[in-house]
Order: sequence, then structure tokens, then C-alpha cells
Amino acid sequence: MKNILLLALIGFLLNCDNKKIGVPQLPNCGNFMALKNKQEWSAASTATFFHHDSVNVMVEECERFHAAGEVEWLSINQLPTKPGSYSLQPTRWESLNGTPLSAWAYTRIGDKATGDRYNLYVAKTEKNEVIIDAYNPTTRQLEGHLNATFVIDPESDSPGRTGADTIRIRDAIFSVVVKTAI
Repeated sequence: MKNILLLALIGFLLNCDNKKIGVPQLPNCGNFMALKNKQEWSAASTATFFHHDSVNVMVEECERFHAAGEVEWLSINQLPTKPGSYSLQPTRWESLNGTPLSAWAYTRIGDKATGDRYNLYVAKTEKNEVIIDAYNPTTRQLEGHLNATFVIDPESDSPGRTGADTIRIRDAIFSVVVKTAI
């Protein structure tokens, strides 16, 4: 009997596809799932309308803090609600609401506004795109996929920084309800 159970367990494990992201296990978290630097990343996303046909999406790492209370954020600005594939653009930091279809990442330390900024890395070898799979205007539910690569902003790079120089977000899936209707 033990051998049958052992064989069944081994068969189950061999049939698992560890490259795919599973259902989030953290409470109040996980409407954004991705591989971040080849590690599973579960985060909570919120969205607000920028215009009647575009939204700003903010993704905050949840239920997991790093050394010294670090938490990572991802922002996607002026994302269309129309289904389709869209290339991401680097953002201008002086622009309050960001550049249309721009994305950036940020590491916040504790309650302070200090941390490292990451800019979108634009190169032919990098895939920086967001795909809107569906948007339901009645429920304001937005669903999509994301692939993006970010590099540390040289102006925010600090000598004692412990984070990575590059953040690669791959195979992200998200589902978010846009909170503010226009």
C-alpha cells in the first residue's frame, strides 16, 4: 500500500508544471501573479480611471516584507481598457500622472518615502508589453497579462541598497476592478 501511495505522489509531482503560476494562497492578495526574477510573486492591484477609456494600475507586494520593511510597487499608467496588445513606454519622472502606457517599479522602505526607483528597460531583446484580455464596463473588471523589465534609476541608486539592479516581470496575470467610475 505504501508503494502505491508513493508512486501516486511521485506521478502527481511529475505531472505538475512548476513554470505556471498557481492560485494565490495569501489572504487579501493575489489578483496580480507573476514571475519576478524567476520567483513567484503575488501582489494586490488597484486601479482608478485616468480618463473614461484608460486606467492607472498600482500593484503592491503584499503579506511579505523584506529586510528593513521594504515593499515593492509596480505602476502602469494610462492603460487602455480596450482589449489588445500594447507596448510599454518609459515614464518621465517629472510627469505627475506618468507617460501614457508607461510603467515603473519602486521599492519603499518602511513608512518613509525612501527607496529605489526602477525605470522601464527599453531594448530590442526585452519584451515590455501589456495585453488587455477583457474589460467589462458594467462590473469595471479589467483582466490582462504583463511582461516588463526594469533597471535601477541611477538618480535613486543608494550605496547601501540591497535590491537587485534589474527586475524582470514575466508571465504576469492580473484581474482588477477599477474603483472610480467617470
